[in-house]
Amino acid sequence: MSTPDTFGLQLVKYVNVAALAILIYDYFVTLHSEVQWAWGRKWGVVRITFIVSRYVPFAGAFMTLYSALKTWGTQDCMPFNDGTNGIHFLGIVASEGLLIARIYGFSGNNNTYLIVLLSLGSAVLVTAVVLSAAPINLDISSASPPCVLEGHRSSALAYGLLAFFEIVLMSTTAFLRYRHYLGSHSTLIRIIYRDGLFYIFCIMMISTANVLVIAVLPLTYSDLLDVPQVVAHSVLASRILFNLPVKNVPVFPTYQSTPSTEMLSCPHELNMMSGGGKIAGGADNNQV
Repeated sequence: MSTPDTFGLQLVKYVNVAALAILIYDYFVTLHSEVQWAWGRKWGVVRITFIVSRYVPFAGAFMTLYSALKTWGTQDCMPFNDGTNGIHFLGIVASEGLLIARIYGFSGNNNTYLIVLLSLGSAVLVTAVVLSAAPINLDISSASPPCVLEGHRSSALAYGLLAFFEIVLMSTTAFLRYRHYLGSHSTLIRIIYRDGLFYIFCIMMISTANVLVIAVLPLTYSDLLDVPQVVAHSVLASRILFNLPVKNVPVFPTYQSTPSTEMLSCPHELNMMSGGGKIAGGADNNQV
């Protein structure tokens, strides 16, 4: 049983505290957008998913820091740590749900894309949960003392699956853009495509970084990006919903009063016809 690197553990704590500070800062920066476009609106699947993605990471981040700073002694920390991991999973799953909802709206509410992405996402989730609940010991000699802020090498597999799923989301977004909206000059379509692709790419990069940190660096650093992973999901997934009103994108007049969280589930907003990109390119001129 190896002794954890003191410097490494301190660095992990500092990075996770910094991530929590970013989450709090971003929350207050975007609070006005949330009030304008989410509060007081009709409850639905997308809004519930948004609320979970927006607020659950706060609980997960505070629980992680509490576990890291607490001196457990002879106390059993496993139930608390399992609960913390569950909170993290919930926040990430909700954020991924928002990304899927965005793609679903971008596809014109095509149920085929929704079913395929939800099925693949569910498979990734189940596999990640299994790997976390019954981690594979890939390095027995480097096992750490109990209740130390360290993970398992096998966690890299779970984050690798997450990165793979995000690559699928990026590829689907790009496919929809060039399959249905290639000739579109709509500002709305360009914003949805550009920002959606960029935010998903950023989330994918931090998932990839987590894989490298866990697989390559000493186990002391395995939780270096624990809170940053959840924060990135929450912050970027929320901004995917906020970016349209913040940037004053000219939404179709028929739906000017529709908030971004509800727009994702409006079948007429991005409705695609057999002509593919024609509806996207001509929507700005035809709506009254």
